[in-house]
Amino acid sequence: MGRPPVDLHNGSMVVVFAIAAALVNAVTSFLQRLGVEDAPRTETGSRGLVAHAVRRPIWLLGFVCMLGGFVFQALALHGGSLAVVQPLLTTELLFVVVILWAWFGIGVRTRDWLYAALTIVGLATFLAVVAPTNSGHPPTNGTWAVAIAATAGAMVGLAAMSRTGPPWWRALILGAAASVGFALTAALTKAFSDAFAIGISDVVTSWQTYALCVVGLSSFVLMQHAFHAGPFAASQSTLILVNPFVSVGLGAWLYGESFPRGTGVVVAGVLAVVVFAAGAIGLCTSPLVAGVHASDAVQLLAGRGRLARHRAERGATR
Repeated sequence: MGRPPVDLHNGSMVVVFAIAAALVNAVTSFLQRLGVEDAPRTETGSRGLVAHAVRRPIWLLGFVCMLGGFVFQALALHGGSLAVVQPLLTTELLFVVVILWAWFGIGVRTRDWLYAALTIVGLATFLAVVAPTNSGHPPTNGTWAVAIAATAGAMVGLAAMSRTGPPWWRALILGAAASVGFALTAALTKAFSDAFAIGISDVVTSWQTYALCVVGLSSFVLMQHAFHAGPFAASQSTLILVNPFVSVGLGAWLYGESFPRGTGVVVAGVLAVVVFAAGAIGLCTSPLVAGVHASDAVQLLAGRGRLARHRAERGATR
């Protein structure tokens, strides 16, 4: 007899798929960082950088991993709620720190481990306290219209606010705009995964599929502008922190995901958010995490991985 099919709606499988997506996204960051590390400094931030990256197999492997991360996220969203899956994706930051330490042998400061611990505790508490109490219902076209109008308006408004101000402000606001877009992208991904489970014909005929492409691409472009506008820590902080909370709101509005009530729940939830935000912002501002995502020519990773060190040791013994 064959194995029984995997129950995607099982809570543990949702967590597994979401964390797998976060891990793959972290690996993507490293592979694409390695793909541009040896680019000439004159090409940084230009079309030449893109042309250089697409000629590097390791960068292309990172692109494939990015698609794999999307698949894991879609699987998680198909079986779980936005309020659970999207916060879990922030564990990408934790995987970045662990990979730097375990694979690249880069010393991690004690404060970075503390920030990682705060992030884990805050996230776990938030999910335990504020996890939806029901599975929700399919959204109507009316609720979709309101959600898309509200998020698109927020994206446009934030982008307009970023036109003036110091670099850190522009990066912060553009990161928030991209994060709002990615929250809507996640909601559309959930609809896409539901259509895909029925059949390809439903995917092709579903307007959410095409909206997913438009919103996802727009959010990606905004994210690139955020990275170029100012300090990485500013843009990454809002990218990480805004998305989960917008996703919680979209889950409640679109899918009718309800949450526990009571004074104790509210107090515990707020404390969990504060602890999580402190840890996440600490990691975002860490030179380690900022260095992985930086687009300059600093050789942070090249030659430092376990495989590179093994090859160097073999070459030295010959």
